[in-house]
Amino acid sequence: MNNFITGITGIKEGVILEKGVKLNEEYLQENFNHIGDLLNYFIDYPDLFIDMITPEDTGFHLYFYQRIFLRAIMRFRTVYITAPRAWSKSFLTILGLFLQCIFIPGRKVFICTPGKSQGAKIAKEKLFEIFRLFPLLRKELIGGEYDETPGNYGKDYVELRFRNGSQFDVVAPLDSTRGGRRNGGLIDETRDHEEEMLNTVVIPLLNVDRRLPSGDINEKEPNRQRIYATSAGAKSSFAYDVLMDVFQKSIINPDDYFCMGCDYRVPMLHGLLQKSFIYDLKTDSSFNPNSFATEYLSLWSGGSSDAWLDYDRVNKYRILKNPEWKVKNVAGEKKFHLISVDVGAIHDQTVCTVFKVNIGEQGNFTCSVTNIIVLGKTAEEKSFYRQAIDLKRLIQIYNPREVVIDTNGIGVGFGEMMTQSQYDNQTGETFPPYGFFNDDNFKKIQPHDCERILYSFKANATLKPKIQSNAYTFITSGRVHFLISEQKARSLLLETKKGAHMKPENRAKRLLPHEMTSRLIDEMMNFKRKKTAAVSDFVLEPINSKYPDDKFYSFCYGLWRIKEIEEDYVKKFKRRLEGATRQLIFFN
Repeated sequence: MNNFITGITGIKEGVILEKGVKLNEEYLQENFNHIGDLLNYFIDYPDLFIDMITPEDTGFHLYFYQRIFLRAIMRFRTVYITAPRAWSKSFLTILGLFLQCIFIPGRKVFICTPGKSQGAKIAKEKLFEIFRLFPLLRKELIGGEYDETPGNYGKDYVELRFRNGSQFDVVAPLDSTRGGRRNGGLIDETRDHEEEMLNTVVIPLLNVDRRLPSGDINEKEPNRQRIYATSAGAKSSFAYDVLMDVFQKSIINPDDYFCMGCDYRVPMLHGLLQKSFIYDLKTDSSFNPNSFATEYLSLWSGGSSDAWLDYDRVNKYRILKNPEWKVKNVAGEKKFHLISVDVGAIHDQTVCTVFKVNIGEQGNFTCSVTNIIVLGKTAEEKSFYRQAIDLKRLIQIYNPREVVIDTNGIGVGFGEMMTQSQYDNQTGETFPPYGFFNDDNFKKIQPHDCERILYSFKANATLKPKIQSNAYTFITSGRVHFLISEQKARSLLLETKKGAHMKPENRAKRLLPHEMTSRLIDEMMNFKRKKTAAVSDFVLEPINSKYPDDKFYSFCYGLWRIKEIEEDYVKKFKRRLEGATRQLIFFN
């Protein structure tokens, strides 16, 4: 029986059996349970089935990572793979979908690429390779016993029909695809897809589960299966959002979600990628580190090619090794601190950006982002009363010269809360009211004797482009510095005796400002210059509209206020300079 099922030549009732022989009904009935067990076994371990049907003269064998990925395709409802070129992700996925169609009768699967002709080309190339390596598989297709390449192939379509009623084809993210129904599919090169078309056209194809002949649904079957295979791209992209979603769900629900990734060293280890090829790439005069990181290291970058800022240039100014946790201003020193707050509620975050501003000899200002704190991280802390307490605690810690608060919309309610005193029932502390010095409406309701360090900031449609342009000037001129990346900070921390023995929760707290800085830069990279009639107009629009921007605008508001303070300081500085050098002549 085993020899017969595996396709190895054997003898049954004195008759030599060869590959491709059909089982008769009587034999199936006698061995129904045994055959069912074998099929279930092959569904769980498709790589072992491939081992059994691979001709000896091909020399083909699966590597460990390929076995893991094939098993994941057969078991999980959602699979996400980020891998470099030459990893064989398209070949393995198409092979896995082909095996699904064999072992699950009536299953319908697809491959979807950004362009339909591209998908047809990839599918045709990989399928022909599969037929060459595993000749027995093509006999599962209608016409496969006569044709070495069974199926229908065209410039922009591929269609395979199996003897058990299963179907494999190529679809495109186009309106013409609407209304179809499939049980699973590959979304190849996810980073190059448009989010809207995937969500409105391709994903709805998976709305219906495959039903058994009895009309029931097999809950253990990977129905509505989505397989995302891609090279790395920008963190602000739709593909990265999906990656983070699948990764998180693979922890919460490991039975349905699977996430995997690796760099070029794995395929190079097995000879699929030559070491000399990688060396030539790195030593080429046109070598681009960012492109190499995404294509071969599977590292998601902070910015896309459309971004208004150069990612490398921003990273060049990540030079601060340590965040600031507590600050005392020293009298006479030419520096001060400023906190900028972008107010959020319910779905948005309230973000506080801490700036340390240094005044140069000629009155020019440079600044550093020394910490980024998110208020209202939990549902209990979302109320403005609680957030006002947390901000006032930051004021006591950093003793800032000013606190810039976005008082547009819901920010008015937060600003009003800051003008009142609060009692913290968790610590027993009472926090005093603070006042605004530039807003007449708040001056009417705030206590007359309160400390006035709050600056009411209202960013309207006319002012926003100027705010963004100012941020661009500060960043590109190197007048603002940032904390080093969390990876570098972690390495430096572990090199110290204190850091090596630090508890995991304390280490995470210590590295959090570095991570928040990375998130700020990711938000910066999610903007691109909007095309306008006037070339001089500086208008930004998000690349990914679902990506947050709270940290970005908290940062921009702070830089705008620093510019205003600098302008006032320079005017006074010039007047003092002119007064010191003016020659006075008296006549009697």
